Order: sequence, then C-alpha cells, then structure tokens
Amino acid sequence: MHIGVDIEQFVRDPYGSGIQRVLQYLAKEWPEDLAQADFVVPIGDVHGLLSPAQAAEILTIPFTPREPGSDLPSLVRERIEEIDPVRVKSGDLLSIYDRWLLPEVSYLPSVLERFSLFSRCMPASMIGYDTLPMSEPANYRFKPGASAWVSEYFRLLATTDSVACISAYARDSILGRLRRDPALPISVAHPGGDHLPVRGHQEPERITFTRLGTLEARKMPVEILRAFQEASDSREMTAALLFIGGPSASDAAINQAVAEATRTHPVRWVQGAADDEVYDLVNRSSAFLSIGVEGYGIPVLEALRLGTPVLFDGVQPAGELMAGRGARRVSAMEHEDIVSMFVDYSRGDALVEVASELTTDVPTWHDFARAVVQTASG
Repeated sequence: MHIGVDIEQFVRDPYGSGIQRVLQYLAKEWPEDLAQADFVVPIGDVHGLLSPAQAAEILTIPFTPREPGSDLPSLVRERIEEIDPVRVKSGDLLSIYDRWLLPEVSYLPSVLERFSLFSRCMPASMIGYDTLPMSEPANYRFKPGASAWVSEYFRLLATTDSVACISAYARDSILGRLRRDPALPISVAHPGGDHLPVRGHQEPERITFTRLGTLEARKMPVEILRAFQEASDSREMTAALLFIGGPSASDAAINQAVAEATRTHPVRWVQGAADDEVYDLVNRSSAFLSIGVEGYGIPVLEALRLGTPVLFDGVQPAGELMAGRGARRVSAMEHEDIVSMFVDYSRGDALVEVASELTTDVPTWHDFARAVVQTASG
C-alpha cells in the first residue's frame, strides 16, 4: 500500500496551528508496517516527495524558536530545497499511489482540484476536523472569492471514500450538518497529547487562570474577560488571568477588549510565544480554561501533561475524554456562572480537589496515526 499525503496547504501557509500539530505527529508516528507514504509538496511546477521523517522535520518548523519577524513560508521552502527530495511531474503522481490522503483543512483550488481528480482514480480519504465555518460563521472571515472553495471543501468531506474524524463531535457534525451518507466509512481517531514530557506542576505565587489559543468568538474570550473583571472588581478575588495566543482575525473588538484589560486589571496577554514558553506558562498556571466550542482541544491534553488542572464547559471533546482525570466540567456558559467559577476556584482548596484527580495518561499520537492510516487504507 502506497499513500500520497498532500501537504501543500501547510507549505503555502505554515502557522503552527492545532491542525498542523496533527500533521506533524501524523508524520512522526507514521506506521510504516501498515503503509508506505510520501508527503507531497509543491516545488515550483513539480512536486517533491518527502519521507515521513523528512516531512516531520518540515512540519516541526513552525513549532520551534526562530528569529523575530522571520518568514515561515520562506523557511519551509528553503528547508525543502535543502532536503532536495525526489521531484515528479503532477501528472505522474496518479501512477505512483494506491491511495490519496488530505490531512489538513484546505480551501486552495489546487489542492481541492487535485483531490477531486485523484478521488476518481483511486480511493481517497480525509481527516475530518469540524464543520465550524458553517456552524460558527462569525469566527471565520474568508477572502473575497473563497466562498466557493470553502463549499467545495465541505462537499468533498461529505462525499469522499473515507474520513477519520478527530472526535465524535466532528463525526456527528459531518454526518448531520454535511449529510454525509452514514454507509460511507467514517471513524474517530483522537489526536494525542504525549508529545509533551510529563512535568511536575509549578504553582504560581498568585492563583492564575490561563486560556490558550487565538481570540476566536466561539472560544468566548470576551465573556471570560468580562466575568473575570467583575470577579476582580468585587474584591472577592485576587487571582490573575492569562491569555496566550494570537489576536482574532475576524473581530477587532475582541482584541481591543483584551488589550485594554491588561492596563486596568490583573490580565496579561502573551502573543507570538514559541512552544517552550507556552508550556512554561501553562505549567506555572493554577488552572487551564477551555470554554466554548472546540473541534477537539489538544491544549487540554497538553495542560494535563504539564500537571495543570483543567476547567471546561461547552463543546469540548478532549475535556470530556479527560473528565474526572484532572479535567472538570463547570457551569461557564452564562456570565454569572463564569463569575462564580472564578470566585469559587480562586480558593485553593477547590483547585486542589481537581488536581488530586489529575492523570497524565492521555491519548497517544501512535494510536492516532495508526487509526488514520487504517481508515485511509480501506
């Protein structure tokens, strides 16, 4: 079995997202005993064929420290040129592979047209992440002219031969919202959290609640912020709130609200941090917050590996997986409930109780990669 894995989307737009973490460990843990693979990348007018080990190196670039202002796409392209992979013409790809896999969300015409063509010639598979651009459209701002390709991506997700979904929530949304035929193969493969070594927790001097990820509205950053401000102003609480991650790309008001709060309340916003700094910050936090809507939620698993208890509410597949094992569902979908959460859990004994249940035994990337390849192999 020889599988072609299309990672053109990554090469065009590497940015170290949760989805690209999935690609990184799909390559690192690729099960050679199940199938041979080439990770296919564009090089000018031809395509380069990377081994899983070479692809893992390329896919790791966004997650490693680099010079401020460095251009990630250029770094990726330069490293591919240094590797100097085997190059083939686009038309020759069809004769090389038995299966074709699209592992990342992509609205690029070149990627989707290639997938559509190849799916008529061989079994084709996708990793299914979510349908959030359809169910949470306020969080996504597409470039003019891109809407048709967004629709095409989801059409392919609904009709392709097989899909490995990152969660039961993703599977159910693909079956329900996209109306994928349930007779077509669709499975669940949970991404891992064991890319982090286990650390002993470092309790900060001040109770600190930490939220990780871009400031997307579906993750309720403003709701979290306003409730924290009210809890702080009431003098019932002396905790701190830490935001880690980039600004919202679709709502400047969210970014402004968080930036202003850093000047008036014990709120900190860290942007552009490399993995090591992010992990140090989470490790030194009292509690990790995951509130709102997630397709999966790898940071929940990362927090547990770092010894930090998790408080979650909303659509949180990873939180549900780890509930009672260091992750606790709280009532946090309404303003007053979030205020109460901050007040209640700023008392050390409440967090100690959650931490006492904590386990670092999380889903593994080994199991994830094998499940994806088994689905792609038919």
